[in-house]
Amino acid sequence: MIRAATCVLAALALVASASVSAQTPPAKPAGAPAVPADPAQTTASYGDWVLRCVRPGDKATGPRACEVVQTMVLQGQQQPVAQVALGYDKADLRLTLLVPPAISFSRGPVLGPAGASTPNFDLAWRRCLPNGCFADVQVGPELMKILRSRTEPMQLVFKDAGERDATLPFSLHGLLPALDALAKEPK
Repeated sequence: MIRAATCVLAALALVASASVSAQTPPAKPAGAPAVPADPAQTTASYGDWVLRCVRPGDKATGPRACEVVQTMVLQGQQQPVAQVALGYDKADLRLTLLVPPAISFSRGPVLGPAGASTPNFDLAWRRCLPNGCFADVQVGPELMKILRSRTEPMQLVFKDAGERDATLPFSLHGLLPALDALAKEPK
């Protein structure tokens, strides 16, 4: 859970990207630190999902934490309003939701197919930080079957601070190959 939450939070931070050119790289100045062959963060896109792996902390070595993430942005805005992530907490696959902190705790978020009343899966609020609130649910066989069999969007519904239902639809486009790639990463 902590690994998944750490990775989801990292997604809200700006990620600088570097372009690779065919030119010979400039000579490394004397005394410059060595660049690890395995970067601290890697990403790969699968449709509407991104497989992201990071090395937690300041270490350039050690185990990587990986998850597949979809960032939700409102039309006409650039800042993300929410994220849905699937990642492993030890041996358990968990679906984690990150939303802004203006929520109500009167009811936890509910996950289900968009426009359908059943089946639904209840998420539990875990914690709120200044950047957002986290809820999650373990992805058991029934939820995995739905995620792997549907092509239509899913949705998450929760109460905002004004006790109004907030509905976040998310796409399943690219989720299957992203989950397959995630399964190949060391846990």
